[in-house]
Amino acid sequence: MSSPYSMASPCYSSDDDGRGTPDRVFKEPEYPVVIVDQKYCSTYPVQLVFEKNHDSEDKFKISDDDGNVIFKAKKKKNGFREMVDESDTTIISFTTKHISVHRRRQAYKGDHHEHHRLFTVKKTRGHKSFRFDVYMASNMTESTFNYRVYDNYKDGTSIIFAQDKVTVLAQLHTQVTRQKTEKPEDKFSVSVSPNVDKAFVSALLIIREEVKRSRRKGYES
Repeated sequence: MSSPYSMASPCYSSDDDGRGTPDRVFKEPEYPVVIVDQKYCSTYPVQLVFEKNHDSEDKFKISDDDGNVIFKAKKKKNGFREMVDESDTTIISFTTKHISVHRRRQAYKGDHHEHHRLFTVKKTRGHKSFRFDVYMASNMTESTFNYRVYDNYKDGTSIIFAQDKVTVLAQLHTQVTRQKTEKPEDKFSVSVSPNVDKAFVSALLIIREEVKRSRRKGYES
């Protein structure tokens, strides 16, 4: 199967950093990206469907290409949201509001009471873009990000890439339904690169939605 990323990057334009960055070509990871567990990695590209349900106990659900629900995100409880698997086992928990002036959110493996921090996300400003940077727990100095979630307002693209800005973990696509009962942003598909942790990507997408919703409600700038 050919890579969906073998094209000039829509993110690498003068909109990215204000200085003008030459177009680059995306590539798949050369090595496995395992953040939560190896079992969530596939050796081939995976298509996921991300769906929000405002009236359900499961506020978010992520399904595979066959329609099987593989992850769900529960309602917020005590400032945390839990992402569970199909057996309702907690995979990741994370804060649902920023915990500092830098608008950080922290994610933990399993229940947050276990204090096994996986990564921290920090929203950063971009010219005509929404983005937040991901710092793994081992990245003590945070002098540069490990991964970035990038939404380009100009062309509507959204992508998750690594520190080199060309290695793509996942890319979001347009809505997968046009039913009148669903808002355009309530259901969309996601292409995940081979050997990338689907649980990690799913958690980042949920946090992305939390951040964007907070901005719309005026909680964050």
